[in-house]
Amino acid sequence: MSEKIHIKQKNKKNVYDIQGGDKKVMKKSTKKVINVAASAALLAGIAPVAGIVAPTAAHASGSFSVVNVPTLSTNSGTVSLGRTQVTIDQGTLGSVAGNTYRLTLTLPSGVSFPSNYDFSSLINNKSGQTTSSNGVTNNADVTVGATSSKSVVLNITGTNPAGDFSFYVNLNNITSTGPSTGDLNVTYSADPSSGLPVGNVKVATVVSSGQVALEASSTQSSSDNFTFTLKVTESVAQSLQSGNAIRLKLPSGFAWNSTQNGTFTLLYGNLSEGTQTANQVEYSVNGDTLTIARAASPAANPGLTYQASSFQKVFGFSVTDEDLAKAGDVTATVSGNNSVNVSNLVVGTYGTYGGGVTIASPTTIYAGQDQQKLGDITIQESVAGSFVSGRTVTLQLPEGAAWESQFEGQTSGISATIQTANGLTVPATAYTGTDGRTLRLTFSNGNDGSVINTSSKAGSITLKNVEVAVRPGYSGDLNLVVGGSQGLTGTVKAATVTPSISLTATNATYSTAIGDGDVATGDIVLKEAVAGALTRSNGSDGRVAIELPWGVTFDGTPTVTVTSGDLRVNNVSADVYQSSNNGRLAFTIQNESSTPSTITISNVKLRIDRSVPQGAIIAKVTGQAAAYTAYAIDGNTPPASWGSTYRYASQAEIATVGTAPAGTTDNSVTAVYTIGSTAYTVNGQTRTAEVAPYVENGRTYLPVRYVAEALGVSQANILFDKPTSVVTLIKGDRVVQLKLNTNQLTINGSTINMDVKSVTKSNRTVLPIAWVGKALDAVIQYDAAAKTITVNSK
Repeated sequence: MSEKIHIKQKNKKNVYDIQGGDKKVMKKSTKKVINVAASAALLAGIAPVAGIVAPTAAHASGSFSVVNVPTLSTNSGTVSLGRTQVTIDQGTLGSVAGNTYRLTLTLPSGVSFPSNYDFSSLINNKSGQTTSSNGVTNNADVTVGATSSKSVVLNITGTNPAGDFSFYVNLNNITSTGPSTGDLNVTYSADPSSGLPVGNVKVATVVSSGQVALEASSTQSSSDNFTFTLKVTESVAQSLQSGNAIRLKLPSGFAWNSTQNGTFTLLYGNLSEGTQTANQVEYSVNGDTLTIARAASPAANPGLTYQASSFQKVFGFSVTDEDLAKAGDVTATVSGNNSVNVSNLVVGTYGTYGGGVTIASPTTIYAGQDQQKLGDITIQESVAGSFVSGRTVTLQLPEGAAWESQFEGQTSGISATIQTANGLTVPATAYTGTDGRTLRLTFSNGNDGSVINTSSKAGSITLKNVEVAVRPGYSGDLNLVVGGSQGLTGTVKAATVTPSISLTATNATYSTAIGDGDVATGDIVLKEAVAGALTRSNGSDGRVAIELPWGVTFDGTPTVTVTSGDLRVNNVSADVYQSSNNGRLAFTIQNESSTPSTITISNVKLRIDRSVPQGAIIAKVTGQAAAYTAYAIDGNTPPASWGSTYRYASQAEIATVGTAPAGTTDNSVTAVYTIGSTAYTVNGQTRTAEVAPYVENGRTYLPVRYVAEALGVSQANILFDKPTSVVTLIKGDRVVQLKLNTNQLTINGSTINMDVKSVTKSNRTVLPIAWVGKALDAVIQYDAAAKTITVNSK
């Protein structure tokens, strides 16, 4: 750092001392005030102001600028002190050309000029010697006069009326005999009448011992052999000594290579590689320990010049015992007598061939919507060269999710940005299967080689801005299953799926009776979890429907009101669907919300058909606006099951069907089915099933979904557990369970062995009606001539 102190004539500043880069200047008027203050302090018994020394001549005019202040140790040897620029202000040398001014430089204790010192190199870069201005010309010069081991006289001659005259003083190759720690200052003195700048100038900082800084770079990830570059930097000259060796010890299972022939590069200073002088560095290896030190003691080579140095050296080590070597960072322990900046150093990464898949931050996404962004997916090699050309990594989404490209009908490409690191090539992407769930990445180097990463570090690829579509009603973790021929396996959490909307009722416990009409229930509330959950985007018609179960319809049109948020709706209507026996309230999203909104449906009145079984009345939210991904819209191709099974975005119990109205005693249901026909009747009304009843091995099978009403079981009380293949029917105090493809029938926990099995036909569950009818207290009659089955339940 440049440090500059000016001494000016008359009212200009005087130089007293220059230490450690601090400027200490004083005006004449200020000096008088301080002298008065100091006298007063002495009279009062108070110590005077510290740091103020005797002033130089009031008319001194010039400055010292310190170019550099090196840090030295207390060791003996040859050193270089800081370089100083001396500037003599214009006109200071007077107008008499024959004048000679003497500026004496004195070295501090602990350093001296050697007996054979070359004083001709002390001064250079003179400037302003012959400058002309306003008809006058400088003819100033400086030469070396009398010298000794501690001082040198600088003879300054000529005049400088045309401008400042300056020169540099270079204190190189000075003998150090062990200076004290702290600031090292040289003194410039002159005749007070000369006007030359005088004072103490800091040219070095002395410390008791230097530190060595270590830094590892270009480390490798490997399964056997490693190299890395070690940078060694001395804080002061001679920080690295033969008696202060540095040792790097590898962990168990690793050893340094017996010879270290890696490249040596000197960054600055004058250290070299060898085994002769104290300016050379040598290395020795003993198994897991590498020793770095000077080749010889500096005291054995007193004629050498020592500079703070920095160098780089490439070292190598290997795995010697795979049972002991631990996967992960290879960390060397640093020790020795030298002061070092670190206690350990990562010199490589060890691992067996392979890799893994990680997701930096699982996100929260919403069911029933597409373009849902996942966190960045990274596919990482364990060590360089783990991935082989032609092999694959597959990422499979769970049922209920699809990659966005597949949802949009694209057969190639991926809705993401692919980034690679450490030489790994960009893989080809494709989809397998027909449900859009599996993404396949194929690695290739574009030629016949088997290695697709030629760098020394483990490669990786990162899929950024990956998007998926999620079916309506999905909730819970969205986990990716990892597979493929590269051998990577496992499961990684990609996101948490939450419903985009929720449906609740303010009085879900309201109890009505079979056959009632004009039944007023509580309000139904539809709430967005995120802005825009009810959408008109991507071709959606904006329709929302609240669908009621079989036999329940709206008695009039309820009132639909946006009670919070900025959503707008219109086109409210109430009608029926599915053979005119299911109620439906529909409305249209006029514009999407920018803040999550709430829709309240009030003035709700229901009409309950006599065929409706006792139990909960479940309302479901459907429509393109609410369950967008269940509909084929604008080229999107959701899996078929999303639309047929998961078209509703949310559902809730809005009322409960209890006993019959007063005065009504007949709650019986009579259903008539015909073998081979999908048409059947319930209390005289004709309906259609998806699977026709059939006879097999002397037993009649009926589809459970359509015979349930004849058995007095509500749709909500027909349960199917896919993992266990168990069908559960609940009616009153009876719980009947049947396990598909077995003859097990359980009634309230007691197991009965049937003489036939429950099975599936045309992807629908069919049950032996005789056994199930008995279990649920129904009367079954079979007319062989008419091929009809009549089921009577109470």
